[in-house]
Amino acid sequence: MRIIRTDKQKDNLAKYWWDLSKIMVAALVVAPFAKPEAVDLKAVGLGICSGILSVLFGHLLDGKEIKS
Repeated sequence: MRIIRTDKQKDNLAKYWWDLSKIMVAALVVAPFAKPEAVDLKAVGLGICSGILSVLFGHLLDGKEIKS
């Protein structure tokens, strides 16, 4: 049984992972710098790592070749 049945579902799931990576980086990396005294290096590291993982999932799902 395939979970992703159509190209449209695959594209939507890839977009979801790309958007999720932007939200994670914004919430865990950029936002704490608004209050410099509240910067937690563990949260910043977690945000960077989870953002990178989400980008990788989105890239793997997207996987289209660009033909020129």
